[in-house]
Formats: sequence, structure tokens, C-alpha cells
Amino acid sequence: MVTRPSDPPLLGTARQWAVDLVVALAVGLLLGLMGPYGSFFNDSPALRIAYWTVSIMVGMVLFGCLTRVSVVLAERMRAPDWTVIPVVVLVGSAIQGPLSRAAAIAIWPHLERAVPPLEWYGQCVATTTPIVIAYYFLRVRAREARPAPLAAVEAAIPAVDPGAVLYLRMEDHYVRIRTEHGSRLEMGPLARVTAGLIGVEGLQTHRSWWVARRAIAGVERDGRNLRLRLVDGETAPVSRASVAKLRAAGWLAEENSL
Repeated sequence: MVTRPSDPPLLGTARQWAVDLVVALAVGLLLGLMGPYGSFFNDSPALRIAYWTVSIMVGMVLFGCLTRVSVVLAERMRAPDWTVIPVVVLVGSAIQGPLSRAAAIAIWPHLERAVPPLEWYGQCVATTTPIVIAYYFLRVRAREARPAPLAAVEAAIPAVDPGAVLYLRMEDHYVRIRTEHGSRLEMGPLARVTAGLIGVEGLQTHRSWWVARRAIAGVERDGRNLRLRLVDGETAPVSRASVAKLRAAGWLAEENSL
């Protein structure tokens, strides 16, 4: 009997958060020692380090959650996932700015007049922008760019009829197997699951998608980008590297008629 794994956590795993918080601790310690925005002259080094460390760790949780949720929303709206960076920076700073300012004023009351709210917001944006960009590339792009293994892999035998499979889609560390009757998750890389579909006419259209030929209902063009319209209403992206392969297989015959 094959048990169905639970959906990958939207907000990441405990291990990922542990790494993120350790990095935040190191960044907070560094900023506490450097004392940016004039904070070097505020009180003792220990208090300054404590303030920056707590601020960066709280910010890591806030911006980490916002980044993960925003990427999922961007994918559902079919928007490039990099567009979440300015949104996360501006919205996250609007949330963290007042909180960090209130905490700083409680410790150093003179800052209430020395640093107006708008200037404080600008400092938050300047501080968090490189952190969010780094977080995006390390947590989002690094996962998507991870290549499929080149060596032979052990085939996963889905607990479904391979002939009923419509498409496979990567979801974090799992593969979503969509069939005529529903869907389920299989743990492992995409190559491991596709290796169990020998004899099924299908191709990998994108680093995170495999589509069966019979699942295609049409072809859509959005500027220079192509997507396959599937029988269940979903659309599968076609990477530029896969266009020639799909065209040679005759999958894009409808493209010229669009």
C-alpha cells in the first residue's frame, strides 16, 4: 500500500527556517557591530547588537513568509516570480518599520525627533532590499534552477495506471501526479517519476513540468512565451529550450493557427 504524503508546507520546512534564523542572527550581529544609520553612537555595543539581532530575526520571519506566499500567488496569476521582490520589500517595510521604530524609541527616546517616520521607512527599505533579493535567489531561484540528475535513476512506480496520467508538476520536493481521476503527490525529483511512465507518449516541457500528449487541448502564446492548454483547464509552461523539441514532435502544430 502506498501512502500519500502530505502537501509540502507553504511556508517552508523547519530545517529551512533554522538556517534562515541562523543567517539572520549573523547579519544582526554584524549590523550591531557596524551600527548603520548612526546607531553606532546609541548606547552600549551589547544593547545595539541585541536591537539589531532581534530586528533582523523578526524581519527574516516576516519577509520570509511574505516572499513564499507572494511567489505562490504570482505563480497562480501567471506572473514572473521576480515581481514579488519590490512588493515584498515595500509591504514588509511598511509592517516592520513602525514596529522597529517603536522598539528603538523605547530604548533610545531621542530617536523620535531625530528620525521622522518616513525616513525610518526609507532606512527599512534600504536594509531589507538586499536581504530580500538574496533570500529570493537562495530560496526560490536556487530550487527552480536545480538540474535533473544526469545519472540513471530508480523509477518510481505510481500507484495509478500510467496510461491515465495527464501531467506531472513539481511542487517543492514533491511531484504532483495529475490523472483522469484526480491527483496525488509523489516524493522525489521529476526524473524519478517520469522514469516510471515508459510507454506513455509525453515530453518534459519545462524544468518542473511533464505533459502527456493526449492531455493537450491547445497552444497559447503570450508574447514570446508558449503555454500548453490542458484538458483540465490548467496551462503548462514551455521553456525556450523545449520549443524545438515540441515542434519537432508535432505538438505545436496549432501554434500557427492562433
